[in-house]
Amino acid sequence: MKNDEVIRFAGDVSIDRINIISANGFAQNITNQVVAIEIYEDMFSPFISGVIAVKETLDFINLFPLIGEEFVEIKVHTPSFTKKNMIFNEQFVIYKLAHRTTTGDRNVVYELHFISREALVDLNKKISKPYEGKVSDIAQNILQDSTFGLETKKDLVLEETPNGIKYISNYWSPVKNLNYLAEHARNANNAPSYLFFENRNGFNFTSLETLSTQPSKQTFVQDAYFREDKIGGETKKKVEEDYKRIVELEVPVLYDLIDRVESGMYASQQISYDIVTKKYKVKNFDMKDDYNDFKHLNTFSPASQYSLRRPHQLMMNSQYYYDNFNGYRDTTNFRAIQRRISMMKMATANQVQITVPGRSDYTVGQKVELDLTKFNPIKKSETDDDIKDAIFSGYYLISSVNHIIDREKHECVMELIKDSYILDPDSAKK
Repeated sequence: MKNDEVIRFAGDVSIDRINIISANGFAQNITNQVVAIEIYEDMFSPFISGVIAVKETLDFINLFPLIGEEFVEIKVHTPSFTKKNMIFNEQFVIYKLAHRTTTGDRNVVYELHFISREALVDLNKKISKPYEGKVSDIAQNILQDSTFGLETKKDLVLEETPNGIKYISNYWSPVKNLNYLAEHARNANNAPSYLFFENRNGFNFTSLETLSTQPSKQTFVQDAYFREDKIGGETKKKVEEDYKRIVELEVPVLYDLIDRVESGMYASQQISYDIVTKKYKVKNFDMKDDYNDFKHLNTFSPASQYSLRRPHQLMMNSQYYYDNFNGYRDTTNFRAIQRRISMMKMATANQVQITVPGRSDYTVGQKVELDLTKFNPIKKSETDDDIKDAIFSGYYLISSVNHIIDREKHECVMELIKDSYILDPDSAKK
């Protein structure tokens, strides 16, 4: 392999080692047989997964044999980056071998699909027990508990929740418990926008509001080449600036008004019934009422003052349990569910997909910035602010990333989402 301490270009990559490890501990280095690797991260999915394309003539399937009880150890990183910023340096479960074909005399190609080891733990556990206490404390317990939890040894990013809860896990898997806790969690600012997901840094149990306030990891621009002049008239690429370049940008859907209305992003009405006190409540929600009470990626709301927001856009029925557990007046999330639905939909209201040179420190949950220009002709008198694309520019969260790695390069296909604009919708020309 090349000297991994020297980076040659934006997207350079070093595949250090790919090992397959059998259930009895037998290990085989297959680095030279690996054609490509894809590693998937998703902020709305609990585990990291991926695919390795293998081309070999050594008959690995019979050597191990490959029967669905193997692990793969992946060590890949960006040259000149510290080992702390390796894309991955851990073992995954190989859960599927697929698309095996013969390409020549004794040559075979196939795919090894892998997922985090904790996913296998989750498949084999169903929890039947009560939980009580602070939501974030219960989440930590389920993540680390060797008897009922995911048994993870990975780093945890846990945002503390002031609110507590008591409930009974009715033969739920650990992940179902963690998603239930995320639905009931509220942060110090009372924002009910928690997510549970895995990224390169470990497992995360945190709110969208907190993710929105972190420093920006990178600024991406489109069609911007940066070169540095050298003596003699030669130029060389500035790798750090090349990392900012967007290779491809796609907007699958700019907006879908019907979906926003039907999902309850703008407004909703909830009718809740308490089976203990035999009373019901009707609660109307409007996203504009408390938008400014919470932190967002950008300044302005995705809806103008003229948007149609009626409570009957989404009708909800829920149950409300008063004093169902001693010491807890109510253990449901009926007070926050409408706001959570609106926040989660708002978070994905604007989506952009970009392809950029890959780096091993890109991961889901990070905040990035897009700095794009308008497509209309530019006048000499216009400033940088005048030519900025105010709809697509701004801060985003990386909601998913596909690390595509082959023998020569590393690319990242990212889905970016944002809940707000740098443009005030109410300033539109009349």
